[in-house]
Amino acid sequence: MMASEILHMENPFKAVMQFIIDIIIFWLKAIFYTLESLYYTLAPNRLRKLKDISGQIVLITGGGGGVAIKTTIDLLAKHGFHNCTGYTVDISNREEVYRKAEQTISEVGHVDILVNNAAIVCCRPFWDLPDRVIQNTYNVNIIGHYWTVKAFLPYMMHRNNGHIVTISSVTGMLGTYGCADYSATKYACIGFHESLFTDLKAHGYHGIQMTLVCPYYINTGMFNGVRPRLFPMLEPQYVADKIVDAVRKNEVWCVLPNSIRLLTPLKCLLPAKVCWELMSRVVRGPDSMMMFERRGCLATG
Repeated sequence: MMASEILHMENPFKAVMQFIIDIIIFWLKAIFYTLESLYYTLAPNRLRKLKDISGQIVLITGGGGGVAIKTTIDLLAKHGFHNCTGYTVDISNREEVYRKAEQTISEVGHVDILVNNAAIVCCRPFWDLPDRVIQNTYNVNIIGHYWTVKAFLPYMMHRNNGHIVTISSVTGMLGTYGCADYSATKYACIGFHESLFTDLKAHGYHGIQMTLVCPYYINTGMFNGVRPRLFPMLEPQYVADKIVDAVRKNEVWCVLPNSIRLLTPLKCLLPAKVCWELMSRVVRGPDSMMMFERRGCLATG
């Protein structure tokens, strides 16, 4: 691609020099950002400059679920928030989302921090998933993100300030048994988030922060009965604390627990059959998911 571009330019020498300069700048920034990330990983919060979010308006979808409730309590108890208003809305209904967004702006104010958290899961093998369940899972878990972001992003862009948090999942990084619909929507959440991040940065909206959160199974009832072999289920309070911390640190990507980051490179580096043996025989992912207690579709809110 670059060679083709250089050959068709009036001054190939200038194009080559620009390419070399870009590579040098890239490596300098890569070294700096790697050292910065290492420092932020090792340094305790008291040594870091954390963003002050007191007085800001935070909107969290899926407010009926454990993580959203715990995050709200965190904000009210620890970060100077004093009021909480709830709205009932079908997150998959575009017109209803837009209507409730206007009502929210009118009654509360413009949203500074948007947390897209709402999701549902059924956990059945693909051949047992009814068509309506697949469609509803997509509508809630990913399509709803489009409507909420479309509703609240324009004001953030006007000020070049704001924060969008996407709650995806580890199942959006590694395909999971019984989650052909859920896992696919969480993959889509990551793709949507990263593409939106690229759009904003490429057009100079550097003041709008974006944080992608990929937690492991959370003990909220969504995955009731699941008994993971290696990693214990996460408690909602722990996840809520980490989400608030990630926002205050302007983290780009937050995996919970952090040790699961080590699994994703293996997926790319190891042969596919080795990956399957790792997940099925060592991690026992399918076995643990087969213990899921089916009670219809479960939702975070």
